[in-house]
Amino acid sequence: MKHHLFRALILTAFALLIVYLSRSDQLSLYIAPRMELYVKLSALGLYAAAMHQLFLALKERRQQHKHSAECGCEHAPSPSVFKNTVIYSLFIFPLALGFLSPAGVLGSTAAAKKGVSFTASTTVQPLGSESGQLAASLPEPSASIAPKPLTLAERFPYDEYTKAHAEYGMKLYQKPEIAVSEATYIETLTTLDLFRDNFMDKTIDISGFIYKEDDMGEQRFAVSRFAMTCCSADAIPYGLMVQVSHADEYKEFAADDWVNVSGKLMTSMYNGNEILTLKLDTIKRIEAPESPYVYANFDF
Repeated sequence: MKHHLFRALILTAFALLIVYLSRSDQLSLYIAPRMELYVKLSALGLYAAAMHQLFLALKERRQQHKHSAECGCEHAPSPSVFKNTVIYSLFIFPLALGFLSPAGVLGSTAAAKKGVSFTASTTVQPLGSESGQLAASLPEPSASIAPKPLTLAERFPYDEYTKAHAEYGMKLYQKPEIAVSEATYIETLTTLDLFRDNFMDKTIDISGFIYKEDDMGEQRFAVSRFAMTCCSADAIPYGLMVQVSHADEYKEFAADDWVNVSGKLMTSMYNGNEILTLKLDTIKRIEAPESPYVYANFDF
């Protein structure tokens, strides 16, 4: 009977943990918004399972003077106290962490383990085999004839994988400045990377937390945000490298500080790869957003 009671308590505690995280607005720190409904519904399933275990406990108590294995099909719990303690601890430990430890936000420490992605275009199959091959796909201009200005369609060739980004790139190209918004963070970085030749020297405005590695040197740092697909376990940091003229330009800022930076888009080499880089113009500290993560926008 006591095992059924333990199971009922554990299942109820998991359901209450979901309710607690939802009521305290911390659920979004662990799972993507599109998954929240399913997680909340799972709390109902946990409640139902807990009630079933409670019913079995009461039923067993009434039959405690009867033979409990009349059908011979019941799997009795192990009589070992140590084994049962270990098994139940596997469930109690994460419950204790969930209730007692404050919800953490993924930042530089997690980014160092996962590695910041500076080539967002790898999430789609670009035209050609690699990003930045737009120039190579265009016809060579004749030396004796003045080059004809390219049309938007010529500047943004696409295939079945990159059509949406090409159409989005045409819109961005016509703007004097490009603000990387939270709603289209991944899509904007992907488009800039896919069609990078069209956006050189464009002014880019982007916000995120500061991330820095030793091999970036004194005059570079990254502005990043974690992109979550399903839950915090699959979150990947995407960012933009920022180049400054002197390290003093950002000495008052530290890792995990949330900043808004603006500057001209260029490219630089990092770990043997050519990546998009922002030549810093302005930097200012901002408050961390209520939702620090960004999510894929399939309707951009």
